Amino acid sequence: MEIKAENGKEYILISSQSEFDELIAQILDKPIFAFYFKFSNRDLFVRLLNHFKVEYDDFTKKYYYYSPDRKLHISENEFGEVWISTVGLIASRKATSNRAVNSCLNQYTVISLLIKKAIEVAKDERVYDIQSYSNGLLNELSPAIFHNLTFYVEVFYKAYLSLATGEVPYGHKLAILYQKTVEATVTQGHNDSLLQVMILDPLYKLVDHLRKIPNGFKEQFIKYDDNPMDDSVILFELDGLNEMSAVLEYSVDFITGYFHEGNETHYLRPGLYQRLIDKAQTEEEKERLHKMYSHLVKK
Repeated sequence: MEIKAENGKEYILISSQSEFDELIAQILDKPIFAFYFKFSNRDLFVRLLNHFKVEYDDFTKKYYYYSPDRKLHISENEFGEVWISTVGLIASRKATSNRAVNSCLNQYTVISLLIKKAIEVAKDERVYDIQSYSNGLLNELSPAIFHNLTFYVEVFYKAYLSLATGEVPYGHKLAILYQKTVEATVTQGHNDSLLQVMILDPLYKLVDHLRKIPNGFKEQFIKYDDNPMDDSVILFELDGLNEMSAVLEYSVDFITGYFHEGNETHYLRPGLYQRLIDKAQTEEEKERLHKMYSHLVKK
């Protein structure tokens, strides 16, 4: 069986009887492996399932099969890629071939879970009781969100730059990374787009906040809390937390789309400023849009 690659992801194509037989033999002999497969003929995949007494109709209810006794895990994604593991439930390989993008996706998982928990706490009626469990969580979640959000913004900028320019800058200072990102959006023609309005503009609020922290705030040491003069706080307000959650979701959706679709992703459709102006109903509305978004078009 031959390993192939498509869009940066490796897989093994099963397209003949001999390759099908080899795959069955490998699963039965139980050498440890976990890999993506594609089947050129759907019947080959149905036969694979039937061989292991898995009804195709049952499989397609969840597109997932797992037997703890056999340590056999078979699942299929929307791209027709079949993940087969003979060592039980384990995660698939890295999401992409780009290390900076993978770092961004992984850190998004961390920060999104923290914000989800923060939203749950903010909704809890007991949060205002100083002795309550939820109140104690505020003290734990606040620095965790601040630290991990700062790191996420860093790896997001680096992921974008790796895709836009092919280079990942060293260093941690967000003001510098933000400036490099803005410069790249201009040279790549990405500045007059949803990327700027929905993602870069909102994320700049954190960059600006860090820039204003006195006494040489050390962004590279944020995980160690080695910034004694920093008194940054997270406001546990539902509107703000939901807004933050949405911005982060847009950002990771953009990075995923940019990796797979390049400039075809809808976040990079050019001419946003003019489209907004064209939709304005009055001169007052046009003037307001001009004040808010004229920075999209670099002179």
